[in-house]
Amino acid sequence: MKNRYLLLITLITLFSFSTNSLAAFKDSRDEKWEFFLVPQYTNDVTLESSAGAKVSINERTSLGFGLGYNVNKHIELSLLFSSSSTHYTATLIPEDAPANPVQGSSNLYISTIDFGFTFNLLSSAFTPYVSANIGSSYIDSGVPTGEIGSGCWYDYWYGYICTPVAITKTTTELNYGVGAGLRYDFNRKIYIKGGVTHNIIDFNTEHTPDFVTYQFFMGFMF
Repeated sequence: MKNRYLLLITLITLFSFSTNSLAAFKDSRDEKWEFFLVPQYTNDVTLESSAGAKVSINERTSLGFGLGYNVNKHIELSLLFSSSSTHYTATLIPEDAPANPVQGSSNLYISTIDFGFTFNLLSSAFTPYVSANIGSSYIDSGVPTGEIGSGCWYDYWYGYICTPVAITKTTTELNYGVGAGLRYDFNRKIYIKGGVTHNIIDFNTEHTPDFVTYQFFMGFMF
């Protein structure tokens, strides 16, 4: 909840810049590359099937980063990488005993790469924007498959070490979404923007989760 208030305060602050400073802006975004960091907050969500199975995924925070290119003063193309982990609880319905649901919990890991399109409504330093994105999400459910693999790492004292590890159920799915927000360019180098996106991970089943994510961009243009 604190994340939401912080984002709201930031967006309100953007409105406080004087109209004189906006008038002095002269297309600093035009034909420039960008590098940005993106702290993100994603809401919790509960998925439920018609058979009564249910999964409740906790809220989560993450840090993304990416590159963008301003085709002109309005259009930006971008590539965003992000990853996050959170806890979830599940209610499973056994096929042979549907009256006796099984409770369980685990940790969920999600890694995403998104191709984005942003349209800045104004050519001034301060501008609202709308966006769309499409990409791929790698998801590790944390649920063991029953198979055993090997995990290896280098230890300072003992050298290269490998130990047995449980293999978990993973999948890679299509994700897409839309968003809107506000942007302010401080000068020809530094900008910030904050917004909200609505994203869907398409499992092509009745279990199709959608998430609301609050984003705050801190960017450098070059």
